[in-house]
Amino acid sequence: MATKYLIVGSRVPSTEAGLSLYSFDEVAGQLSLLHSHYGIDMPTFQAFNKEASLLYSVSEIREKEGSVQTFLFDPHASDPFTLVSTVLSGGSSPCHLALSPNREFLALSNYGDGVFTLYALDPTGTIASVAYYKKFSGVGFIKNRQEASHIHSALWTSDSKNLFVADLGLDRIIHYSKPEWSFPSFKKVPLGTGPRHMALSTGSRYLYVAGELSNHVLAYRIDKFDSCFTHLQTIATIPSGFHFANTVADLHLSSDNKYLYCSNRGHDSIITYAVNSETGMLTFVSYTPTLGQEPRNFTLSADDKWLLVANASSDSIAVFPIDPYSGVPGKAVSMTSVKEPVCLSFA
Repeated sequence: MATKYLIVGSRVPSTEAGLSLYSFDEVAGQLSLLHSHYGIDMPTFQAFNKEASLLYSVSEIREKEGSVQTFLFDPHASDPFTLVSTVLSGGSSPCHLALSPNREFLALSNYGDGVFTLYALDPTGTIASVAYYKKFSGVGFIKNRQEASHIHSALWTSDSKNLFVADLGLDRIIHYSKPEWSFPSFKKVPLGTGPRHMALSTGSRYLYVAGELSNHVLAYRIDKFDSCFTHLQTIATIPSGFHFANTVADLHLSSDNKYLYCSNRGHDSIITYAVNSETGMLTFVSYTPTLGQEPRNFTLSADDKWLLVANASSDSIAVFPIDPYSGVPGKAVSMTSVKEPVCLSFA
């Protein structure tokens, strides 16, 4: 069995281990540390280009313009992460990267000042140029969180022809269609939603949006990319009796599209929804405590057998087996200590 690798990005300065490489035992659900990489400030999000063996990482600097660093990834080298290039992000607090499925573009979200940057990649996978740049302006609904545009994530369709961008600050999804990058359309979501991350069903039929500020998941049916998004459902992510602070974070569909998972920071849980394949509607299934604080990011193994959660504020990664019949994460089989983990990427 080929070794599975997990790359962990941490919310730490360059003097600490910002990128960590682990091997993952797919039978036992155990992580083993192989290497720790220093020298990058706040590597809070990564995207992996498997075909080119390249890892892209943000450097989420808040006081000034951030950057994107590209590393050649070789798990057998003495240092698995060899720096290839560093380019400026175009904005502050770059927080998310999305590689197009055809590996021609890399989308970057700059949270701090509402800047969206789209890079063109050369045939080797390295960043060649800025294909598109836009700084959005405006004022949102919640004064202390939506005082301006905050671009938080981007999501590609499988054919690389359409791109959705979540603007948490202005409560909207921005839609780009190749090659007309300069003429996006805008889909408003309810005031105070704060769209953070998104998930798209196979065939791009249904779009799911995590509302960080409203603690809801919104479901949309996509009839035409350029004009018609039909709102299907708004469903809560926390119990009605939970009255403490909570913000929604990450969102992922299982590979078979039968289950949607979403993380809660505050309630510190993963919520599991069953997905109706005919309608795209969601049904609550269960809550799973993450056994730590601030589950900012999580990932599923390719076979949907494991769910790994990064508990950023309690310095741990929890590994849960997924019940193949119910889709529910079971009792955690391992807990791994790592400083402020905020991004998990299988390589």
